[in-house]
Amino acid sequence: MDWEKLKKVSEKKFQEATIGEYWGFQIQKGTKWNNGLNHKEIEKLEALFGFKFPNDYLEMLRQLNGFDTPNISIDPEGNESPEYHRNCYKYPDDFYNLKEFINQINNDISFVEKALKDSGINYNKIEGFIPLYGHRLLVVFNDKLLSPVISAWGNDIIIYGGSLLEYWCKELYIDFESIK
Repeated sequence: MDWEKLKKVSEKKFQEATIGEYWGFQIQKGTKWNNGLNHKEIEKLEALFGFKFPNDYLEMLRQLNGFDTPNISIDPEGNESPEYHRNCYKYPDDFYNLKEFINQINNDISFVEKALKDSGINYNKIEGFIPLYGHRLLVVFNDKLLSPVISAWGNDIIIYGGSLLEYWCKELYIDFESIK
């Protein structure tokens, strides 16, 4: 997978980003990806999560680690000040802030299993979850070649990408075929 290409294409899009007149967090103009992590930093992060990362995520983490700029949410009616929030998570910085979210998903694991089963993904041997962006999470399996991403809003859980790269292309509105 070409994470450097995803970085280049997405950062070019971010340079041209405009804030739409609608509710919801949006990527700000000029946003860039943070630098990836080195081997020792990744090992420490795996220890925090308590499992080894999928191959795709390891490759990604070596190149990319969240955005350098928070997302912005505006009130299109102009009654409230803009809100800023880091929706694209940076590790290890965001790990402890996301523990409750991870615990919630673990408590609702039957909904995750149903979504995976309905999509034809064998849900046995789930080791954990890694929040990526907003309410999107990487599902980590014993099989490190798998990297599906789910969207989880309470017990409403869907498969948002069959692989990590497919997910990021979908999230960032990038043609998947041009990246892989």
